[in-house]
Amino acid sequence: MSRLPAAVAALCAVQLIDVMGVTVIVSALPDMLATLGGSPALAGLVVPVYAVGFASLLLVSARLGDRVGHRRLLLGGLVVFAVGSLPAALAPGVSALIAARGVQGIAAAVTVPNALVLLTGLTRTDASRERALGTWNACGGLAGALGLVLGGIVTTTLGWRTIFWANLAIAFLLALALARLLPDRPTATPAGAPLPVFSAVLQVLAIAALVGAANIAEHSPPVSLPVLALAVVTTAVLVWRERRTRQPLVPAELWPQRGFLAGVAGSFGVTATTSAFVIITTLYLQNTQEFTAAAAGLMILPFSTAVVVAATTTGRLIGRVSAPRVLLGGLILVTASIMVVVVWPTMTTVVLACVASGAGNGAAAVAAYARATATVVEYQGAAAGLLNTAAQMGTAIVVALAVAVASLGSGPFDHRAGWLTSAGAGVVVIGTVVTLTLWVPGRHGHARNYPD
Repeated sequence: MSRLPAAVAALCAVQLIDVMGVTVIVSALPDMLATLGGSPALAGLVVPVYAVGFASLLLVSARLGDRVGHRRLLLGGLVVFAVGSLPAALAPGVSALIAARGVQGIAAAVTVPNALVLLTGLTRTDASRERALGTWNACGGLAGALGLVLGGIVTTTLGWRTIFWANLAIAFLLALALARLLPDRPTATPAGAPLPVFSAVLQVLAIAALVGAANIAEHSPPVSLPVLALAVVTTAVLVWRERRTRQPLVPAELWPQRGFLAGVAGSFGVTATTSAFVIITTLYLQNTQEFTAAAAGLMILPFSTAVVVAATTTGRLIGRVSAPRVLLGGLILVTASIMVVVVWPTMTTVVLACVASGAGNGAAAVAAYARATATVVEYQGAAAGLLNTAAQMGTAIVVALAVAVASLGSGPFDHRAGWLTSAGAGVVVIGTVVTLTLWVPGRHGHARNYPD
């Protein structure tokens, strides 16, 4: 029996547990605070510290995988994720929990892009590659909402520490399984090619500062401003450095490819719009409709179901319609469904919008990955790193912006303003993708087959 289906399933499970790590503790935060005795301000760092570690190191770890081997880094990252789960499960206080969550975020950044590179490398044809990407994106789309639901159920029934004990066991079992299932192949980048350390440090600082500023802006605007300034300065220096160095962090050959750029923009837009929509909708269900946290989480399941169905069937659609059209169609469907809720905020339109935006998410995410990873083999690591970095930045930035806009003023939380912010981000991304596809000069990325 072929090991390919098992390897694909295990690699997609890596995506599931790492992305779920962002949301699975949201429902558990009140219980964590009560158990550990920390201040609300300190407990509020438990979620963003994971996101900062995750987003800031994705690109660097992908490039490092090109150099030392994607399989080696993936297995090492899973071990670190398991090790980081142990002090989280045993944390005596909030500070210890925050430190452990930071380790988990770094480990997630190491595993996800390298798992994606290995996933695309396992496929033999364009059709099998698109099916594998569909499963990958279905797991990613399912993970966020599923984390909210499972986190609440596990915390209520077994206690919040069980979340981290489960993380430890799952990560360890995945490492054992993938060590047996994945062939040990030579790296795509020559061993002598150095990692651009200075560019890597600048990139980590820029992304960490940007994501950090977005996450603390709502509660501490004065603190977020200097952090945002640091992000702007380091980004400017990074761009200057990348344009002049002979060893850039992102290979210069990728930037002229319109398909790659459109895919990265689409990856940002898919997570930016739908993550903000889901968070604002969850708050709407609890604040306005008076749902419990668990019931609100269950109401988001239609979104997750639609993501899974769309992502697993989009591979065949791309073969008939083409990835650029599917990407634009998915983004338009997400944005339009959110606008319907802005105009008619009823329970019926909310449920329908969850289904429609979930379908758009699943389709657009697969198309974005298909476009951006359709590059020459030696640049798969950089492409995967940028895709995942864009996705995490989209979530962190637009969710924070939507919540901040909805919280403006002294009145009640303005859900419509939050939804409108999410839809506005979708309009901007659609315009960017159209511009890159139609008018920006450069080469189109072409799909190619990858050896089994």
